Amino acid sequence: MEQGDWNREKRHQVQRERLQMTLNRAYFHVDFYRARMDALGLVPEDVTTDDAFQSLPFTTSEDLADHYPYGLFAVPLRDVVRLKIATSRDGRPIVVGFTRRDAALWQSLMVRLFAGLGIHERDIVQVAFNYSLFPGAMTFNQAAEALGATVAPSATVSARLQLQIMRDFRSTVLATTPSFALHLLDTLREEHSQGRESHDLSLKLMVLGPDAVPEILRQRLRSQLGLPVYNIYGVSEMVEPGLAGECPAQRGLHVAEEHFLVEVVHPVTGAPVPPGAEGELVITTLSAEAYPLLRYRTGDVVTLDPSPCPCGQDTVRLSSVLRRTDHRVSVRGIPVSPHRVERLVRDTEPDIQDFRLVVWTRFGLGDSLEVWTVFKVFSNESKAARLERLRSRLRRELGLGVRVVDVAPERLPQEGLTYKTVFREKIEP
Repeated sequence: MEQGDWNREKRHQVQRERLQMTLNRAYFHVDFYRARMDALGLVPEDVTTDDAFQSLPFTTSEDLADHYPYGLFAVPLRDVVRLKIATSRDGRPIVVGFTRRDAALWQSLMVRLFAGLGIHERDIVQVAFNYSLFPGAMTFNQAAEALGATVAPSATVSARLQLQIMRDFRSTVLATTPSFALHLLDTLREEHSQGRESHDLSLKLMVLGPDAVPEILRQRLRSQLGLPVYNIYGVSEMVEPGLAGECPAQRGLHVAEEHFLVEVVHPVTGAPVPPGAEGELVITTLSAEAYPLLRYRTGDVVTLDPSPCPCGQDTVRLSSVLRRTDHRVSVRGIPVSPHRVERLVRDTEPDIQDFRLVVWTRFGLGDSLEVWTVFKVFSNESKAARLERLRSRLRRELGLGVRVVDVAPERLPQEGLTYKTVFREKIEP
């Protein structure tokens, strides 16, 4: 029976049953969780109420890194058919395991999202993600193939070649990042200035992720291309994508509640917040075999809406991610942690007195990054050499081109300061 055929009470019953299975799997097969529950004097059978469940400690990104490589696996390594590599918020490696059943489940979730958007076997789905930055993009390929659609992976080609492929094969669905969608729009504008008709595409919709889609960008794409733009949501430390996605009504992202239990809590106190209030998203897996997670703090600030959607579904819906609790930003689809940048800056140039990350945005998206620095004193080494060393280190560690600028202390920007990060919108020509 599909989730859409269940009423809310049936869905909650399934959640309770699967939560007990997950608690047992974690308690009996993961030392980390067993030690935590033993410290509270609890066994899985004791967790029968919301209060009992909420007494369990949160799982954090640091916990996952502390138990690398497979301390949180609930099955032997021989039963794992896929490994997913991620990094913790402090830059350490995390590896998530999937059994054959896990992999099939995540594919089925993406199939459901695709089908709900009207994607079918006659579509040609062009997948234009960087698979090394977003391994979850493989799920797009698999879901499209499972629906019988034609898949055109085009991750490593230029925007002009992407457009040529779209025209030659009449692609009907484009799946990519919000940043690359904006880049394609720029390329279309250049073509139009050279006399080419920019509306000769066969696209019927876009599916963008894993970053949130700013509303200003959605409206820009819709007005320029005349097609709907949908957002999907996933968490790199569990399944990405498929956890939640938009429907045609676009009133939030529907959560696959039979496989995930979601909470929204106050980022500081950890207490639940009421529906509609901003808070940190906490997720518990209900169906994962290899890598069960209990009350995982995602770091994403969202709101939760339990009211029925105009599309007819009554699953809870998430807003797009409003911001991060760890101040992480995304620049051209690459996550950048200000705390990590600070460690790199001070490790490379200890004489730096202060600094700022200046993120230049376009249509709500991080487009380029500058690091403005103030030195205490200068050694005999030239200023240019020291700035170049820092620039090279940041580029190597972040995988992103960074402009490093030396400024006077009074020039350090203060407006909108969020842990040494400011945002400035680029002016469109």
